[in-house]
Amino acid sequence: MIIQDYQSRLNNQFSNHYNNTITSIKPGEIIMTVNFVSMGINDIGHYSLPCKNTDLFVRLEEKLNNDYPQLKNHETYFEVQTRRIKRFKTLDENNIKSNDIINIFIADA
Repeated sequence: MIIQDYQSRLNNQFSNHYNNTITSIKPGEIIMTVNFVSMGINDIGHYSLPCKNTDLFVRLEEKLNNDYPQLKNHETYFEVQTRRIKRFKTLDENNIKSNDIINIFIADA
């Protein structure tokens, strides 16, 4: 049962990466990837998400919640390099760079 659950999660992650493809890019936009890691819970080991530097962080959070619906049951916050991320700012405005690791924290433990 545990192996099947893990395999299902991997398959979902693989298929979701291709559903999140970026179809257009405007001048000044950069295609990048950010990596999510959960802290305090072991649900998310490493989750890589393609995005653009102009994307609002809340859009990435939305994709994350779609792939990991159990996160919707918790109050979460995010940090990159020990800085709290502001949800309604872009990745550029949050000073998030390609391949940065974004830590997911559960506030309602």
